[in-house]
Amino acid sequence: MEDEALISDNETALSNDDLMAKFEAVFDDMPEASDNSEQADEHVEETPVEDESAETPSEPEDAIFEIDGEQVPLSELRNRMMMRADYQRKTQELSEQRKVYQEAQFDKNQLRLEAIQGIEALKQQMAIEFRQMEQPDWDYLVENDPAEFQRQQYIWGKREAAVRQMYDAEVALREQATAYEAEQQKLELEASQTRLLEKYPELRDRSTATQALGEMSELLGSYGFNQQDVNGLSDHRVISLIYDYQKLLKAQKAIPAVVQKMEQKPVISQKQNSPKTSDAYTRDFNKFNKSRNGNDAISLISRLL
Repeated sequence: MEDEALISDNETALSNDDLMAKFEAVFDDMPEASDNSEQADEHVEETPVEDESAETPSEPEDAIFEIDGEQVPLSELRNRMMMRADYQRKTQELSEQRKVYQEAQFDKNQLRLEAIQGIEALKQQMAIEFRQMEQPDWDYLVENDPAEFQRQQYIWGKREAAVRQMYDAEVALREQATAYEAEQQKLELEASQTRLLEKYPELRDRSTATQALGEMSELLGSYGFNQQDVNGLSDHRVISLIYDYQKLLKAQKAIPAVVQKMEQKPVISQKQNSPKTSDAYTRDFNKFNKSRNGNDAISLISRLL
């Protein structure tokens, strides 16, 4: 850029055109902005950018944790947690599928029962109609009107086939309804058994459970229940009540034996001081009472200890 002022003492003021020409000349001499930016970038040190995706420090893979007295590595602990989560997920999915299945089976059984009721009503109606109908004289038709005989035979055969078909359908529906009821009783028994074992873990032992069931059966038999009544019990609440009552009876029966055993034990008598010890204490006490000496007090306290 030239070192001359726009207006000097010896020169006149420049016109607007001259000023614009000077400004354009100045801008033409300046380097491009992109070049400046490239040059500036050459002198700027790159600042390392932190990787946000980098994982945060975690426990080392060889870390050991103590769980219920067992030394478990971190990797195995993770595997256990993943397996447990997967098991819980699958169990929940299975439970939901079982619930949907049970609802569908319930609906089907309701339709089955409605069909059985419809068949019962139809049977009553057909029985009334059959009583009002008179069978043709088959012997007469055979000898005198074979064509009518065949026609009537066809009509009656068709009616009998409909009756047989209805009877077979009823039998099949009742068998399916019986199977459904048996399945529901089995499921209720399994659910009741699960709740019972959760409340009384000692019954998980086979020998303990067998003994408890025998005692409860004997108890129910004393109240007039037969074996069929006992086998029909499935409600865990009723079984819990019987089991608690049976344990209470056993505890009451054991009380007299415990009391008798305690009475047979020798009575623990209080230790009596020998006459010699009693006389020594009396002598030391009288001595301290007269002298009020510290040594005599120590002797008396030692005698007490």
